[in-house]
Amino acid sequence: MQQLILFLTRYRNNLLLLALLLLAVIRHSYKNPVSEHWINQIGSGFSATISNATSGWKNYWTLEDINEELARENATLRASQWAGTAPDFARSNNYTYIPVKVVDFTYKKRNNYVVLGGGKSSGILPGMGVISSSGWVGTVSESTTNYAYVVPFTHAKGEIGARLEGKGLGQLSWTGEPNTAILQDIEREFKPTKGDSVYSYTRAEIAPPVLTGIVQNATQSEEDLSWNAEVELTTDFKNLDWVYVCQFNGVQEMDSLKLVIE
Repeated sequence: MQQLILFLTRYRNNLLLLALLLLAVIRHSYKNPVSEHWINQIGSGFSATISNATSGWKNYWTLEDINEELARENATLRASQWAGTAPDFARSNNYTYIPVKVVDFTYKKRNNYVVLGGGKSSGILPGMGVISSSGWVGTVSESTTNYAYVVPFTHAKGEIGARLEGKGLGQLSWTGEPNTAILQDIEREFKPTKGDSVYSYTRAEIAPPVLTGIVQNATQSEEDLSWNAEVELTTDFKNLDWVYVCQFNGVQEMDSLKLVIE
């Protein structure tokens, strides 16, 4: 308050001059139509500028909600797309896809991790598979009420089973580079060729088979004549934003079957 009083005291003459000038302009505008029109234009422009700025800020703060809604819509569309366009072995209607935002992740370490901004309250539980819009990401390891920890493919223990479309099964392992993997132990009669699609192949309760990489080249083992292939991953682990957690809808039915068998 003291600073305000000192400011008004120091600049009182300048402030008084500005006030008198503003008053003179306003009085003049009432007597001169041209001046009135000019002032109205300035006022309208200023008002429009403020309105646009306010609208921009409102849009900015609602952008997160819009992104979340779009992610949910994409989850529905993607489920339909996977069911309709995937190879026969990868088609399934037994999954619900939970869209969730990635809040933290690494990609330069040997044992990378992904943290999701959704947990048990969203239906995300340990053991569920996680995929992106372009391929396999990893498996939920731990979940709390509002967060989940994912062991991604780019982890020393992130290897998964894989399947070449129209060919055999193998084991897909990360090489240490963000976008490269090695597909091993493909039977010798199923030679991988450049451009072949590689799909994840895990237990049904984890996730359906999803496109994971594209074969770049292949070499044959001298010991057992099996094939190994270099694979370029389809998921960009450097830029994870929204992902989908795979919720298997047949868990209860499978559990009840296991009880009967036991």
